[in-house]
Amino acid sequence: MRTRNRLLDYVAVMALPFVFSACPGDDSGSADGDSAADTAGAATDVASDGADSTGDGSPFDEAEVIEQASMYATNLEKINVDSFASAHGLADTVNVYINSEAADLYRSIDTEAVVDVGFPEGTLIVKEHLNGEGAEDGFLMMYRGPEGYLPDAGGWFWARIDGTGATRETGAVGFCISCHMPVDGWVFGVPADNQG
Repeated sequence: MRTRNRLLDYVAVMALPFVFSACPGDDSGSADGDSAADTAGAATDVASDGADSTGDGSPFDEAEVIEQASMYATNLEKINVDSFASAHGLADTVNVYINSEAADLYRSIDTEAVVDVGFPEGTLIVKEHLNGEGAEDGFLMMYRGPEGYLPDAGGWFWARIDGTGATRETGAVGFCISCHMPVDGWVFGVPADNQG
């Protein structure tokens, strides 16, 4: 427990420079997204019990959740009609997908006054990354864990899958947390005029 608290304190300290700006990586210029913020995130990846996020000690099968996320185009609902500018240096534009059980909740988020809509355990959100030509180039994902899971990360499991399909960071990913922490409920919405 003490190790987990030190790691979460480290996440909080590393997040401070990013809380009042766009998501880290915007100016990275790195083709594969390995900015300093990405590296900081990798150093802080932990499961809810402080173990690394390889599946040992996690209250759910992380590999299975990542596998479900990787099939987003066929198994999840696409929220937006048109892709929109990415807040990350990891993609030019993005699309957002979510499991059908939580899609109406997601669509209810007012992007002008974001409030916690109470996503239930098992909510899976995928942000598909598109390159300058509009081709898929990896994704980020959030999965709502059971009550008590990673409370300092809003109860969410985070992961980044790069354009080759390799899992890069998982668990309490620092650059994800620093971007989402200021948002009530930890989830950004898509404007109603771009919802499908």
